[in-house]
Amino acid sequence: MLKSFLSVCTIILISGELNAQISLSVGDFANAGDTVRMSQMQNSNLDFVSTGANHTWDFSSLTASTQSLKDYTPIGFGSFLILATYGPFAGSYAATYFNLTTELPIDQLSAFLPIQISDLSQYTKRSTSAITSIGYSINVQGQGVPFKSDTIETRYSLPLTFGDIHDSRGYTFVDLNPATDIKYIQHRQRHTEVDGWGTITTPLGTFQALRVRHDINEIDSIYQTFFGSGSWIGTPPIDRTEYEWWTNGKKEYLLKVVATNVNGNQNISSIEFQDQYLGLDAGMNELSLSASIYPNPAEDLCFFETQFAVENVAFYNQMGELALNASFNGVQSAYIDIQDLKPGVYFCHLLTNKGTIVRKLTKL
Repeated sequence: MLKSFLSVCTIILISGELNAQISLSVGDFANAGDTVRMSQMQNSNLDFVSTGANHTWDFSSLTASTQSLKDYTPIGFGSFLILATYGPFAGSYAATYFNLTTELPIDQLSAFLPIQISDLSQYTKRSTSAITSIGYSINVQGQGVPFKSDTIETRYSLPLTFGDIHDSRGYTFVDLNPATDIKYIQHRQRHTEVDGWGTITTPLGTFQALRVRHDINEIDSIYQTFFGSGSWIGTPPIDRTEYEWWTNGKKEYLLKVVATNVNGNQNISSIEFQDQYLGLDAGMNELSLSASIYPNPAEDLCFFETQFAVENVAFYNQMGELALNASFNGVQSAYIDIQDLKPGVYFCHLLTNKGTIVRKLTKL
């Protein structure tokens, strides 16, 4: 009888642990030198909206198409200028790590420039009270050049618990003078809410989780002198929602779904989740370094070139709507007629035999 009573108590305790409400502190976020393996998949009919208190999310059917290893690179690996800007004596701009990013389209303008620019990186400061974005750097002729954010954006206000809400904004001005007459302004508004807690199941396992929702509005503009006299070009406003599921001790979200917002509807633009190694890394690292689309900006024609066979190319506008679709028979390079596209910024999805490559293209 006593044994049965103890068994019941044990079951109750385990059930209580599995359904306990958690909170996130700085130790649950990545630090310099960490790596996290992420899988990516194509759009699906995922129910990413449902949430609430003591909710159960079953995402066990997620299937990876590509994988990548996310590196949180220590600041000591940067150039002297970067170390001076984001190093340990930089005060509120003392960064913890940096990651390669595609947040700004500047490196895609290199086809028009007399100089070589590449490797756009975002810098993050990690503290007990917040995870913040403090700026960018870009390699100009192989030299890392930093650009601090005039307004530091808070991605996560810590500790995070169910019901927490915070708002933040970020402002960054990038000026590539005197190397080249290019300027870029990024202005972002972020509204973050922890709108759910419960249990999540993914291919990695079952975990207690918090659901974090970020509503992001961004207005960017580029100053260029490629076509006529210098002028500012305003890009279409970005309106998207990022849904993230977090647990304790995993350094990064378990699952992230990014959806574009248009006319009250949400369209999935990307899905990424933590996973075991599946041997798909030939996907991301090689893919990200082995594809180009130019000229960028383009007017009537653009040209793509990859190391992999391309089956299809699709252009999506910033609302997530399909604007142009073209089929190819496993070619590695070809021209695409884009004259019917309206002027603006598009996400070009190149479907290859190794996975999907995404590049931004500006249509003039």
